[in-house]
Amino acid sequence: MTVRKRYGRHYYTDFYVHGKRIVRKIPGGIGNKNIAQQYEHDLKLKMLKSEIGIISFDPDLSSLVREYLQFSKTNKAPASLRRDELALRTFLTVTGYKKLSEVTPRSIEKYKATRLETVSKRTINLEITMVKAMLNKMVQLEVIPKNPVKLVSKIRGPESKTLEFLTTDEIKVLLKTIAPGYYPIIYTFLKTGLRKSELIYLEWSDIDFEKKLIRVVNKIAHPTKSYKPRYIPMDQKLEKVLRSIKKTKNPYVFITERDTLRKNNMISKLKTTARIAGIEKNVTIHMLRHTYASHLVMAGVDLTTVKALLGHSDIHTTMRYAHLAPDHLREAANKLSF
Repeated sequence: MTVRKRYGRHYYTDFYVHGKRIVRKIPGGIGNKNIAQQYEHDLKLKMLKSEIGIISFDPDLSSLVREYLQFSKTNKAPASLRRDELALRTFLTVTGYKKLSEVTPRSIEKYKATRLETVSKRTINLEITMVKAMLNKMVQLEVIPKNPVKLVSKIRGPESKTLEFLTTDEIKVLLKTIAPGYYPIIYTFLKTGLRKSELIYLEWSDIDFEKKLIRVVNKIAHPTKSYKPRYIPMDQKLEKVLRSIKKTKNPYVFITERDTLRKNNMISKLKTTARIAGIEKNVTIHMLRHTYASHLVMAGVDLTTVKALLGHSDIHTTMRYAHLAPDHLREAANKLSF
């Protein structure tokens, strides 16, 4: 709110309602700024609710989505932006809704039921969460007066299936089978839990061999998911593997024979190797990250440390691995003195 005095005597409102600037003299000769601000606040709410003859306020959903995606582009990592865009575009496409007034608790429940016929509960919950997040942000930015589906809940149900990871024996046979040129890549994934894009853009300057640390930081070409730096320790085995990689003038660690970034063939090469090795699981790059985290937890590393190593922004994400540490949790219970 931006009430201000004009001509040194009277307060005037100065705000926007759905793109229209409202400059109006505050009646009654009010000389107290706090009271003037309250008047402006009440006036804005009334206008948003169309109580004083302003054109009915029912913005296009597509315009709200565009504004929110612009916010995401400015404030979030590229991967998060893509996730937001996919969820919101899917919602608009499936529902066909054009106006905000069509988004109601009842319509969201209908959306859940329709989507359940083709996708998982997790996918639907992600989409609903994104719709609510968008509308909450629009309220915060004072684009709309309230979120009509703020109290809509996620779909309740059984826990999602347990995350798959490679056992120690599977890791050994995978590493034994992988082609020499890809061995350092797969080994680094397993020993660091790096995301695929983080490994692709890993530079030699990110590796401190003296302190035995790998640094994951924001870069122009690739910002980190949380925009926060983190440090991953490496043991002697990983240090030896990284030192064995031939350096070139290229600043990146994992490059092709043509001295370009190795962005392709990682997934297909991993799947082919896993099949040859006789591993029946659907082995993916992200499973290697789950493997790193799972083995840390089973070794007794606390979840807060695992969270920091993985770069999770929310401990609830790391809690997916909690069930792998029964002995660690039992030890915590035994510390009670009564």
